[in-house]
Amino acid sequence: MIKLAGVRTSADYPIPSQMKAWVLGGPDELLLRDKPVPMPGRAEVQIRIDAVAICATDLEIIHSGSPASILGGLPFNKNFTPGHEYMGTVVALGPDVDEDEIGERISVEIHAGCGQCKRCRQGMYTSCLNYGKPEKGHRANGFTTDGGFAEYAVNHINTLARVPDTMSDAEATLVVTAGTSMYCLTELGGLVAGESVVVIGPGPIGLLAVAVAKAIGASPVILTGTRNKRLAIGKELGADRTININDEDAVAVVKELTGGIGADYVVECAGTEPTIEQAIRMTNRGGKICLAAFPHERVTLDIAQLAKNNIYLYAFAVKVAVRPAALWR
Repeated sequence: MIKLAGVRTSADYPIPSQMKAWVLGGPDELLLRDKPVPMPGRAEVQIRIDAVAICATDLEIIHSGSPASILGGLPFNKNFTPGHEYMGTVVALGPDVDEDEIGERISVEIHAGCGQCKRCRQGMYTSCLNYGKPEKGHRANGFTTDGGFAEYAVNHINTLARVPDTMSDAEATLVVTAGTSMYCLTELGGLVAGESVVVIGPGPIGLLAVAVAKAIGASPVILTGTRNKRLAIGKELGADRTININDEDAVAVVKELTGGIGADYVVECAGTEPTIEQAIRMTNRGGKICLAAFPHERVTLDIAQLAKNNIYLYAFAVKVAVRPAALWR
């Protein structure tokens, strides 16, 4: 058992000194190894991980290494633990932490900014200028610091969201995914009730963007894509209209549904040149577009169309969860 000065634990949640964790061995190599259990410091809690989702970004990290290694030009980190979409139970509190309680079920946000740089002081901690520098206080679990493909993890108290008893563990792993969609709609674009929204791409981010937009009061909420099964899920989540772009002209349908002027807000979750072009052509004058996917190739945009119509373009590139998994059980 581990005991550190100032760290509070409970006999109800015994903490071992070693844990099982998945670590990078080399490119395209993920190994199950024993690793020391991390203990919380100031303003941190220790989490027993109960469920974790696998994101497409995790697969890229397994192939290429952690973003900290890639962005910093560092060697491939062979002991790094990926995983950034997880939930669990608080089992230890760092010194003087009283914001949370042992035994709480929580879901996590991966980012904790340094709190010192210009962006963090503006509230833009996901764009922390000390990204990848834990010595400066920045954490991004599963990206720059060890993540959730393990039995235990440490998180900053600002990154925790309590999970209600009505939500399953698997559902709770998607809280961060829903938060990504909400960030696109509310923090970046300032969506308000009554505005029209188009979501392009019915992946996890896109589907949750539909649910969030509907909850905020957007009207109509339109979802486009090529997979009828995914479009049907979008309908269940609140889409007023779905468009299979193989069967219908998405721009024409959006214009028809919005009185000929186009949508107030478009969330582009496909990341291809044709769909980004569609987003530009279906957005109304003064409207907004959020790029919420990584294009895999260089794209050519009609910048003139953006400029002539005073269209605001926001970039918030993300990868999406593809399936929940119990990795060690």
